[in-house]
This record gives sequence, structure tokens and C-alpha cells, in this order.
Amino acid sequence: MKRTRTDVNKFITGCLPGIIMRLFRGLVWVLVVAVSGWGAVRAQTNHTVRPGETLDGIGKLYGVTAASLIRENTLENPHLIRPGLVLKVPESTNAPRRYEVKSGDTLGSIALAHGTTVTALTERNQIKDPKALRPGQMLEIPPGGKSGSPSAQERHPLPSDIRRALESQRVTAGKWRYIVIHHSASPNGSLQSMDMYHRQKRNMENGLAYHFVIGNGRGMPDGRIEIGDRWRRQIKGGHLASDELNEKAIGICLVGNFEVDKPTAAQMQSLYALVGYLSARCGIPKSRVQTHKQINTKPTACPGTLFPTQMLLNNL
Repeated sequence: MKRTRTDVNKFITGCLPGIIMRLFRGLVWVLVVAVSGWGAVRAQTNHTVRPGETLDGIGKLYGVTAASLIRENTLENPHLIRPGLVLKVPESTNAPRRYEVKSGDTLGSIALAHGTTVTALTERNQIKDPKALRPGQMLEIPPGGKSGSPSAQERHPLPSDIRRALESQRVTAGKWRYIVIHHSASPNGSLQSMDMYHRQKRNMENGLAYHFVIGNGRGMPDGRIEIGDRWRRQIKGGHLASDELNEKAIGICLVGNFEVDKPTAAQMQSLYALVGYLSARCGIPKSRVQTHKQINTKPTACPGTLFPTQMLLNNL
């Protein structure tokens, strides 16, 4: 069909404004997305170091490595980062993932499954109460987790100061055959208070019955691992009813009464890390990681009905 000049003019007059408006809207949308994306990237450019943070932990928050943070900020001594220091964070190509919380999940189990840490999850999702997770809740997983099946020590790294102290300790091969988990059966406590109690009330010459204590934030920092004198001297424990077992069983006590409350997420993270290290260092298989009531020659409820024994074994 032959079109006249009038027809063409009508077509241009009727359609051109619509085309222009669509192009204009598209251009505005592109600009909005670009500006939003630029703002998100800018928000992650700098990070102000907080007390207790390490380069590894900061890197996991942004999906970058500690080495890249060191290069970006030309840090001469990466072990001396201080609170208040502003770090430039290099660009990461790792996009964060999202995870829907399932019934029975804890921050510790979610962190384990995704190769990250409880601290990174808490900070990334601004979680104020780690115990208040609910099924169906969506969490953002910090980028940078490792693929594949990382080892227990990779999933739950020890704090650098604890690792250095443990590495400096000479351990006789084959001496230790078991790892035994206890609770203090008290809502608060510390290595020092338990050591005093064992010396004065239980008349134990070598003091603290355990080789390690893990705090819950009441008397000791939450998740803090303290090394007892028995481990430093490599002498038998006093935490079991059998002297024979005390000679070959490493005792770890978590502060808290797990007949009333569950261990904190930070305590469980530290327990995984410590047990993973000791298992590898001393050649102790998972089958010989047991609770007090499993191995003791006399009946006991320790470490309490609320201690997640199966979750501990699953995460090793």
C-alpha cells in the first residue's frame, strides 16, 4: 500500500513521542541503577577496624583476601592493625549469596556449611541476638567462602594468639587418646575461678582439672579459649572418675549450665576450632571425641541435656 506524505507525518506525530518517552524512561532507569550500584560499591570502599578484628575476618566480610588488604593499604606489619584504622577495601568479584534459615539451624551450623564465620554472618546481617533465628529468615552469606569441602581447621580457624601458643607446646606422640567435653554447671566462671575452686574446695594439688576452658561472656569473653596449666605442663587431667582415663584424655570445659541454657554460638565455634586442632595434632579420631557422660565410669549429666552433642560430631 502506497503511503502519502500525510500518512507518514501522522505516523511520526503519533508514534515518535511514545518512542522518545520509552527511551527517556530507559535512560533514567539505567542512570538510577548505575548510581545505586556506585553507591553500594562506595559504601564498601572503606572499613574502620574495630576491637578484636583481624585482616582475615575483615576480608571475609567483603569477599577479599587478607593479602589483598595488605597490598591495597601497604601495611608493613599486618599483625599490628589497631581499632580506628581505616582500611581501603579492594574490589571483589564475589557476589554475596542468600540462605533461608531452616528449622534447627544455628549461626554456627550455617557458617560451617558456607565456609564463613559466626562473626561475619552476624555483622553482615546486623544480627543483635544470635539465638533469635527463625525458620524462613533470609540471611546474606558473606562472599569469599571456599568451595569444595574445607577441613575442620579451615572452617574454624583458631585465633592467631591461641594457635601460636599451642604450636609452641611440645606434645608427646600417642600420649593423648581422647578429647572429653564438659560444662562448668554454673552460669558464669573463668579459668582462674575454677582453678581456685579446684585447689581450695576439691584439694587438687595441680588446680584446674581441665586442660582448656572456653568462656561464655560471663567471667570470660564469649568464645575465648584459655589454656590451662595441665596442658602447658602436659600432665594428666582431673576431670574424669578414672585415673587411667585422666592420663590420656584431654579435658575441655565450656563455661555455662547446659541443663538450663545452650552454649553460645561463639563457644561452639571455638570448640570446633580447638577440637579440630587437637584431633589433628594428637591423632585423635572423631570416634574418641566424647562428652563427660559418654566416657565417665560413674553416671553424670555433664555437659547437660542442652549440649548439642550430635551437632558437634557432625561438624568435625
